[in-house]
Amino acid sequence: MNSNIFWPLAACIATGMFALGGAQAHDGAPVHTHPGGIQIAQAATKPAAPATATAPSAASLQAELDTLIKAAKAEGEVVFYIALVDSVAKRVGDAFTAKYGIKYSFLRLSTGPLAQRYFAEAESGNIAADFVIVAGPYQAYTGDGIKKGWIESLAQANIPAIRSGQVPAKFNKGETVIVQVAPWQIGYNTQKVKAADAPKDLNDVLNPKWKGQIQVSDPRVGTTIAEFWALVLETKGEEFFTKFRAQNPRLYPGGAQSIQALGAGEGSIMVPVLVPQLMGPKEKGAPLEIAKLDQTTGIEATLVLTARAKAKHPAAARLFVNYLITPEGNKVLNSDTGAATIYDSGGLPSQYAPPSPTGAARADQFAKLLGFQ
Repeated sequence: MNSNIFWPLAACIATGMFALGGAQAHDGAPVHTHPGGIQIAQAATKPAAPATATAPSAASLQAELDTLIKAAKAEGEVVFYIALVDSVAKRVGDAFTAKYGIKYSFLRLSTGPLAQRYFAEAESGNIAADFVIVAGPYQAYTGDGIKKGWIESLAQANIPAIRSGQVPAKFNKGETVIVQVAPWQIGYNTQKVKAADAPKDLNDVLNPKWKGQIQVSDPRVGTTIAEFWALVLETKGEEFFTKFRAQNPRLYPGGAQSIQALGAGEGSIMVPVLVPQLMGPKEKGAPLEIAKLDQTTGIEATLVLTARAKAKHPAAARLFVNYLITPEGNKVLNSDTGAATIYDSGGLPSQYAPPSPTGAARADQFAKLLGFQ
């Protein structure tokens, strides 16, 4: 695992850490000739209302799933684009192939270039991706995409796991489903900061002892880091930024550079950072650790489904999406440290707030507030 990592924290898009990844194909022999049925039991969290007025029976849902599996196997393959790191794409792809015997290939790009590529293909009438896992605001896809017939709302796609009502309501957005949450935290250098002295709250970084020792990444790089500062502005006001700038923070053009500098001891703490971003360097021996924030937001990864009339492998795409939102598939997707599954979100910070839908659009404002010129 290298330093340009995200979890699924999907995450380095916000800090400019994602680079273009080439399409990768993976074959696998089927393990199950007749895969087990989806889990119908209700999640502890209040479930989303099923698409129909009356919830389908378990038997009818299993019949729908069996029909979908048959159609997907006839197609034999699926292609997806992803804004999470390659290791996540390969892990879920391999698990899907092992379960259903369907080949997969993927292209990994950061969120901005991913959207540009997808919509360029849509405009030309040749969409390669059967579905997309996007990190950050999904409305850029679903807004015009659904109106133009490029994107299919998951609420209308007859996905068995959605129709069963098992997907927790707070993660079911209708047009899409959130499949991963990666909270923003504070990182620190363990050679310069003892665990007992690490910041426990964002206000703690205003302590004079951190003057000149705080590392910050430019919120204009990527799209999601600005959402963290949007929450800070909303909850703490501009006065916080005035005091923060007085701490003479060390400014970096992106997360990769800032994490490398933190590991080298250029600063003591980094605000904000994602757990997966630190895992690669830490596993290689860098003296890095996370201080958890109770009040924070994060990067949310969502599914975007290409419309059946436009997709090359529509059944395989719906089956893969179904897999990713079942407890089984969602656990595979979120097996990296720092990623919360939608079926066990108790590990989220106590005051976690969804990212601001307008945060990314205000990146220039936050850059100015932080002292970037």
